[in-house]
Amino acid sequence: MAATAHGFGADGHRVTGEVARALLTPAAAAALEAISGSADLARLSLVADTERSSLAVRLPSSPRWHYDDRLICHPDLPVGDYCRNGDCASAAIERFRKVLADRRAPIAARAEAVMFLVHLVGDIHQPLHAADNNDRGGNDLRVRLPDGRVLALHAAWDTAFVREALGAQTPHDAAGAWLAARRPSLKDWQAGTVQDWMAESYQRAVDDVYGPLSGVPCDEAPKSPVELSPDYVAHATAMMPELLVEAGMRIARVLNEALDPALHR
Repeated sequence: MAATAHGFGADGHRVTGEVARALLTPAAAAALEAISGSADLARLSLVADTERSSLAVRLPSSPRWHYDDRLICHPDLPVGDYCRNGDCASAAIERFRKVLADRRAPIAARAEAVMFLVHLVGDIHQPLHAADNNDRGGNDLRVRLPDGRVLALHAAWDTAFVREALGAQTPHDAAGAWLAARRPSLKDWQAGTVQDWMAESYQRAVDDVYGPLSGVPCDEAPKSPVELSPDYVAHATAMMPELLVEAGMRIARVLNEALDPALHR
């Protein structure tokens, strides 16, 4: 059982990084190389998870930067209730965006900002990083897939549905194919603010993650595994290409606006 939330898992984050890299402007890609030593966003997208333990020693609040746990049964609670002291994904993204855009900031600080931004903007598109049912974003809710596997609901959305969507494709190949099919949506999907993106992801958690589950009361994780129907799994799997491409497009927007002088905000 997963003890902590880990975004889309390695495969999903690699897809978001590949999509974002394909959408960098030449100026942003050159600036990224100068800051981070590489424009390999698929690799950079994994660091905030692979180095999570060491980051938590140096930055004790950093584990809480991966999610906004807005309660699905109490949606009107103020932001401060689930983002205390700015320790949540939406606030962290805004902070790191400002650091990256500041050309007077130390290179090391800007490199760290890149590392977090590439990962956290991806994280918030996994709906269970935007919502909670007093079950640690689905980590305490066990589900049984149609093939008999029992795992946390969070893990199903992190990895199981991503792997099902990938099939035999590598993350690199899937990113290229999925992006090509969705390029017409680029302008629309890159629009909005981080808070808008969080609200979209929260609504997906309400409508597509928790809403179709039966026998799951508000604010409580059932003790027995909840059965996921084939329709539930098929719908969740079909959502993955859109979620991952959308995340990659938005990572690219954040980086382009911070690093390309022609787009700098």
